[in-house]
Amino acid sequence: MKKLLVFLAVTASCCISNAQQYDYLENLKAHPEQMSGCDYLCPTDNTPLTATPQGYEAFYISHYSRHGARYAWQSDLYDRIRDVLFEADSLDNLTPIGKEYLAKFRKIYPEIQYSYGELSRKGWEQQQNLGKLMYTRFPEVFDDNSKVTAATSPVQRCVMSMSAFCLGLNDCNPEIEITENVGRLYLHQTIPQSKDNPFRIEAPKCELLFTETWPEYIERSIDYRAILDRVFIDKERQLPSDKQWDFLYYLNYFAHGMASLDTDLSFSEIFTEEECLALWKIDCFQFYTVAWPTHLGYRPIVQDIISCAEKRLASGEKGAELRFGHDTSFLPLLMNLGVNGYDHECENGDEIPVWCRMNDVPMAANLILVFYRPSTGNDGDILIKALLNGKEARLPLPDSKFPYYRWEDFKEKWK
Repeated sequence: MKKLLVFLAVTASCCISNAQQYDYLENLKAHPEQMSGCDYLCPTDNTPLTATPQGYEAFYISHYSRHGARYAWQSDLYDRIRDVLFEADSLDNLTPIGKEYLAKFRKIYPEIQYSYGELSRKGWEQQQNLGKLMYTRFPEVFDDNSKVTAATSPVQRCVMSMSAFCLGLNDCNPEIEITENVGRLYLHQTIPQSKDNPFRIEAPKCELLFTETWPEYIERSIDYRAILDRVFIDKERQLPSDKQWDFLYYLNYFAHGMASLDTDLSFSEIFTEEECLALWKIDCFQFYTVAWPTHLGYRPIVQDIISCAEKRLASGEKGAELRFGHDTSFLPLLMNLGVNGYDHECENGDEIPVWCRMNDVPMAANLILVFYRPSTGNDGDILIKALLNGKEARLPLPDSKFPYYRWEDFKEKWK
């Protein structure tokens, strides 16, 4: 009997994994722009939500968001591509495809060369629209007496994201009281593992269940040298063999980054659809293997969610807590809370794209917990609902009334 139960459990696990793998592949096939991973632009659509339970009202929101669309965060990405392509051109070492690529690069380089790391116009627009969307979806949370508190990473693109979001809220109701905060005192809410965080804790590491390294995964996933052959007549002449992957990865990120800018130029033509999928999987592998071992160090964000919510419950005030940070905090937060299965420990590299999809951490990625309380004169539990990038999400809690969960169950699991 015991062997039968084990077999059934393994079979069920395989079925779930296979179903999820099919889902993500079908989704990427339908929406190839999502293969840009963390450079994909988070939608701001008002997708339909499950109706509020009868006898309840939304009154409070707890939120964490990645900054909006930006220019490349690496200070050397634009200049490295420029230096290599310009030199190759001077050596007559570019293929026709490479020459076409360089011609387009020359057009956009003057606009981007000094803007690395900064929020783009699209990023500002994203966050402002997300602020308006939050109000539109939950207007009962934001009456004239509501109080909103916002905190951000001190990085410029995050500070501007916070301001844009809050302006979006205020556009909908100028009477909302909003306080915006930035500084070391708020790092535990946004990037708790920052060396500047005075409350930083050393959390235990989580060992990976496999030994395959990122370079090993790359070598078996894609022939990146063949892609460089489309750009350079002699790639060996242009790039040492140990620098070829790094340059190809820069070209990939550069192509994805165009979605964040006001341009119609495209730099994706050097990649096939199959290669785009492989590069997306490689991105997922890298982020998972970096985030999973250290994700427990981001539990202070969860503790802050609980602490702030308890204060709101005690005061009865309506409003929201807003937090703005980075993908390097957002992904570990999903892992800590097990949103849509992100607490799953992957047994090998091929499992990672099933359980850790970087298009779930796009530009302006956001996780929202909406709190519901019984209407005046009614008794009942405080309920919460999770939204990941605007869509109702699952938590590893009893869910007989999905997408609604008991707040007490949330606290019991994570406090």
